[in-house]
Amino acid sequence: MNYFNYLFKVACVTLLSSLLLTSCEETTDENLELEDQTTGLDPDSYKNSGFVITGTTLTSAFAAYFEEVPTGTVDLSQGTDFQRFWPTAIYNSQMFLPRPDGAAGFARVIVNNDGEFEVAGEIPTIDGGSFRLAVKDETIGVYQDRATPNAITVFDPSTLETLGTIDMSEGIKPMDLDNRYQRFVFRGDDVFAPIRENVDGNIYSGFYLHQANLETRSFVGDTYVEKPYSGGVLTVNNFGQGLLDDNGNLYFQDGGSIGSGNFSAIYKIPAGSNEIDTTYVFEPIKSLNPLNVFYPTMNGFKLIGGSKAIAKINLEVPQDAIDLINALPGNTFEEKIAALRQDAVTMNTISGILFSAETASWCELDLEAKTVTPIQGAPKLGANSTGSIIFEFDGDIYFPIATKTEQSYYKYTPGTATASKAFDVTGADLAGAFNIANNN
Repeated sequence: MNYFNYLFKVACVTLLSSLLLTSCEETTDENLELEDQTTGLDPDSYKNSGFVITGTTLTSAFAAYFEEVPTGTVDLSQGTDFQRFWPTAIYNSQMFLPRPDGAAGFARVIVNNDGEFEVAGEIPTIDGGSFRLAVKDETIGVYQDRATPNAITVFDPSTLETLGTIDMSEGIKPMDLDNRYQRFVFRGDDVFAPIRENVDGNIYSGFYLHQANLETRSFVGDTYVEKPYSGGVLTVNNFGQGLLDDNGNLYFQDGGSIGSGNFSAIYKIPAGSNEIDTTYVFEPIKSLNPLNVFYPTMNGFKLIGGSKAIAKINLEVPQDAIDLINALPGNTFEEKIAALRQDAVTMNTISGILFSAETASWCELDLEAKTVTPIQGAPKLGANSTGSIIFEFDGDIYFPIATKTEQSYYKYTPGTATASKAFDVTGADLAGAFNIANNN
């Protein structure tokens, strides 16, 4: 893994860690009351609609509930504080997340009829760093306990009962390392899961997926794409589902890599197939700026209906960084990167420029035409800025903007190419917003 890929990994882990603030103590957050989890929940006992806004500080996380989409300014410091609060799935208006008291395991959290957060059951894990859980329907969900890599645990989201474990050890293991799963995406009775190295989060030189069948509880296969250049490729970890179109086609993205020439790409698994279609090539950043070979990254990818999707895409490399790269010895990109690896001072300078630059925009993508349209009306932001969680309401898309001067959500009507501010956030660093009426 080259130095820039290492920096990229560290930056993303730092952002994720700000959301997964953990505690060493096995305590229950005093703000939450644990309910009986032996039976399904009475839907009349909690809110079935509304919006949850979340944020983090250096020491805690905050969440606030609203009956309607907020307007004006949301002060998260007036919300409920937790050790961490990072939903990974929502089903039947129930939020599933790593335990908000920071202890090992997952919790099911509801908003009661008084608008307060309550824990409505917990799922124990051995490894406190276990972070990924997904819900398929009322009877099937999956998660990974990172103490048991290369395995997927199946559970009942209604009762939180463990139903069994799927042995995934037959799947490909790049670098012969144990794997963790960055997310779980469902299609019918199958679940697809992008992988990353389990212990240290090392990123591989390609994009790799494992597949399991939830009916037979068995490993199905794997599919992958190797990138043209050496260097780790970021596996993006977004909220929920949102990768399956109406025709049964699955779409995944990788985050590209810094300084290697590997563009972030979108991959298609056609309906009826378990394999990535290698004839489908869509690199949105290359479509916008083929010269952006040094910082070709994107995240926040989600389908928004039909063949359309939305994503946060880095549009350019800051000129200061380009000047430093051009000043390096060598006539080709590869020669300059080789020289850069030997120049720690220039490396550190460029990395500082890249991670502080606000050169990305939210864009609408057409997955069939393979076109990219930057959305106007919202400011540019950092390619790896905090907050990539999109929510939908009444036909509109709401996406986050976190810059040096603004933390907000913007409202976007697909197809219009223009967004407007919906509300601002203060009191904590913006993490995400969720419509609890929407499954996943």
